[in-house]
Amino acid sequence: MQDNPFETSRDLRGRSLLMVGILTAVVTGFTFFIFFLYNRDARDSPLSEALSNLFFYGFFFLFQFRGLSRAGLSYRRLFGTFPTWRTLGCYALWVVPLVSIAIAATYILYLPLSYVFPGFVKSWYLEDSTMMIWKEGDNYVLANAINYLTIVLVAPVMEEFFVRGILLTRWTVKWGVPRAILVSSIVFGLLHTNIIGGFCFACVMAIFYIRTKSLFVPISLHILNNLSAWIMVYLTMDLDTPASYQTIAEFQESWWIGLIALVISIPCVILFWRRYVSKTDWRVPYLSESIDSENNANLSD
Repeated sequence: MQDNPFETSRDLRGRSLLMVGILTAVVTGFTFFIFFLYNRDARDSPLSEALSNLFFYGFFFLFQFRGLSRAGLSYRRLFGTFPTWRTLGCYALWVVPLVSIAIAATYILYLPLSYVFPGFVKSWYLEDSTMMIWKEGDNYVLANAINYLTIVLVAPVMEEFFVRGILLTRWTVKWGVPRAILVSSIVFGLLHTNIIGGFCFACVMAIFYIRTKSLFVPISLHILNNLSAWIMVYLTMDLDTPASYQTIAEFQESWWIGLIALVISIPCVILFWRRYVSKTDWRVPYLSESIDSENNANLSD
């Protein structure tokens, strides 16, 4: 039986991995702070914001790569095999209810808060949400191309690799599958403005990863999910309104959108629970291959 680096390597401990993420954010922030210090005109440039997002994932990969290589991680075991296109298409259908759940979760979280802490909701959700598309500004066309690449391709691959592939597997070794799914999904949710929606999305991706034993499934669905969000922003975007809602009043008056999304989401959640949660082999791919290899070795003795 091959050694499991998630059990033996210090580089794959959850705390070490999260510290690398924090270090990445600090280095990215410091790099662009110095850049803006000497280039004040670029501070509000779309290209600068787009590059900062891309650089974050670039730094993160560079900082993680050394530790993962030193740990002797098997990427083949971590990623698994690529599923058939038919299988991938069946799972891709869940992107539609996931979008609905994300919309419902937004209203569940921010609609009540908008009455109690309107200033917080306005600054955190309405004004400071991640910009996807610019229609004006210096080099905005190039900024949109970079942002599209980051949001639709780079972010899904990196986030699924780190959260589902690395953190979920490591914490499964430490705590078991249910708690690993819970904690890794909380981490994923905290990295997004829509915390509840991000948490629900992460739980679904974790279950699909464990069920299919292939990281290509959550990566593909994550790409489709982000592409759907990008397309919706593009189709609903107006030249003079960079956000969907400009005021708290407009957001509160749109409560019926959240209600419709919630009504659509409830039967989808029930169907998902019955179809997948109760019929899944709860072995994380990296660890299940170790078990299967050991069983095959015992049978051959």
